[in-house]
Amino acid sequence: MAGLTPKQEAFARAYVETGNASEAYRRSYDVTTEASEWVKVEACKLLTDPNVALTVIELQEKARERTLVTVES
Repeated sequence: MAGLTPKQEAFARAYVETGNASEAYRRSYDVTTEASEWVKVEACKLLTDPNVALTVIELQEKARERTLVTVES
């Protein structure tokens, strides 16, 4: 997760947790406004950032591995 700001890392983690980019953006950037179009645009920008996208993929893979271990146990 190199090269990410703390907020970008929080966004990636929240996105993997919720599966919703707008909600992840609201959580990680402390958005109090209901301007949903603005939030959607900013969330999409973050998802296209190569470092953020790579972090999301890495976190999803780790989550998948944990799920498989739990199911196998």
